[in-house]
Amino acid sequence: MKRSTASLAFSFLCAAALTGSHAFAQDKTTTAGDALAKFVGDGVCTGTMMAGKNSGSATSGKFHAEKTLDGHWIALHYRQDRSAANPRPFEVVQNFGYDPVNKRYITVMLGNGDGVYSVGKSPGWRGDSITFEEVEMARGQAGHTREAFTTNGSGLSGYAAWFRDKDGHWIKADEEHCKPS
Repeated sequence: MKRSTASLAFSFLCAAALTGSHAFAQDKTTTAGDALAKFVGDGVCTGTMMAGKNSGSATSGKFHAEKTLDGHWIALHYRQDRSAANPRPFEVVQNFGYDPVNKRYITVMLGNGDGVYSVGKSPGWRGDSITFEEVEMARGQAGHTREAFTTNGSGLSGYAAWFRDKDGHWIKADEEHCKPS
């Protein structure tokens, strides 16, 4: 983000806070936002991290998700287990919310790599699944990513991620199956 854009955004946030703007603070969560509560809980995930078009390596990890910021957001913390096949596990804190003005779900992810983060949006749930289209920054490069989260009656049950290659094709990067712990 350019410095002038960051300054403008910060000024706007400060002005909204001073005027008590309801676009930034509401007294109760929205019904649409409550659907994200399906993520709340603790669990374990196992899957495969792909290496581009090549076969990938097995992964496992743990997650914890909770409501935060007066119930307006769900914060999901995921940490992969270190193994011989996965010597550099990733860790993320991903926040999910609902934007009632634009009527869409939103996500902000911060990763354990230098400068790794993403922002994304989704039009909503399709059955038990929600997919976010994102712009991710990693190692100074922006890329388009897609993440899909699946739930069942007991919480988060699956995760998949794709990245868009230089030809515009979606390449699966990760797939995990999760269960409560």
